[in-house]
Amino acid sequence: MDLKYKLLDHPFYQSWSEGKVSIPKLSEYGQSYVELITFMPDLWRSIITDLNIKNETSERIIEDETRHISLWTKWIEKLPKAENSPSLKYIIDEISLLSPSARLGALQSFEMQQPEVAKTKKEGLIKHYGFDPADLEYFDEHLNEIHHINFGLNLANTVCDKKEFEFGLNKGSELFYHSLDVFVEA
Repeated sequence: MDLKYKLLDHPFYQSWSEGKVSIPKLSEYGQSYVELITFMPDLWRSIITDLNIKNETSERIIEDETRHISLWTKWIEKLPKAENSPSLKYIIDEISLLSPSARLGALQSFEMQQPEVAKTKKEGLIKHYGFDPADLEYFDEHLNEIHHINFGLNLANTVCDKKEFEFGLNKGSELFYHSLDVFVEA
């Protein structure tokens, strides 16, 4: 699956990998993205429920996503508190309105990019921002997200409306990509 909007092509992540994002912007990003990270278990749960898929794998994925919330907050606690952190609720709202197949597509657009994005962000945090690798477990978890990706692909191929899934894949990649726009520094 090829995405039109790839997260690592976004100027914010490119600046991050070059060490050009200011600490205040990293703080804003980290605190804003808590909304999205917190939404992920609920998003998976809604898709699994609406597609009537309940099995050991689906339950494990929801548990993984729930655990990721505390791992996300662990690394952002090392940053100063942001004075302002833009809300990303509009993404949650837009994805929530999609059909189950389209919601899975939107989620898959995020999940399938996670291993490469996690690797790049972790490397940048260590190299340019002095983070201790022990504080970056969130990114380590996402280096090995293949079971989430494969589960989503399996659902897409077996129980989803293909056109709706493709629509969601494109919509999600665009939403997640443009969510980074507010963090680009002039």
